[in-house]
Amino acid sequence: MQLNVYISNASDGHFLLKAVEMPELTARASRMDDIPDAVRAAAAALTGLAPGDFEITMDY
Repeated sequence: MQLNVYISNASDGHFLLKAVEMPELTARASRMDDIPDAVRAAAAALTGLAPGDFEITMDY
């Protein structure tokens, strides 16, 4: 499943992330390279799918 992710807020050294396709999804990452794994984990927790089932695209 493709998820288009954007940073909704950045403060205190963390990024708050949202996904266009899943408005209820929120994830938090402290580094840019942590974003895909954080979003996959949050999406997996919400859907019951495996984290590897999600392809993450960042919208800047």
